[in-house]
Amino acid sequence: MLPEVYFLRYSFPCARVLVDVRKTITEKEWEKLKQAAETDTPLDRAYLERIFPVAIQRIMKINPDPWTVETIREYFWNRHEEAISKDLPPMIKRLCVVKKGKLVKQIGDVFRADLGDGDIRYVHALYPTAKAGDSAMIHYGYAVEKV
Repeated sequence: MLPEVYFLRYSFPCARVLVDVRKTITEKEWEKLKQAAETDTPLDRAYLERIFPVAIQRIMKINPDPWTVETIREYFWNRHEEAISKDLPPMIKRLCVVKKGKLVKQIGDVFRADLGDGDIRYVHALYPTAKAGDSAMIHYGYAVEKV
């Protein structure tokens, strides 16, 4: 998978915060990101860096070249939670955490996901082969990838 596609799968779920809380992107930009994330369409790196500068800066602390799948994975799987802004409302912070969960039931185009410890969420899948029974990384209402 291209690193631009992989990065967008993980960063897109947080884009809602950029529209509703931070107000740094428009609804039209969010729709563009959503379309690209849902279809695995690569977007220009400079565009992604402009939309998600904080994530890119944090990823560059791991590796000066932020555009490797391994580096992006390391950030979102292991370091994203500690980097979540302290000024976000608690509910949004809870949604921003990237966690492994199990897709237990499909209801239309939504999955019921069990993230453990009583944390149940309803999520959309960003990978086309998603099915009940999959273990997946969950981020802000999206199953990002099967693991």
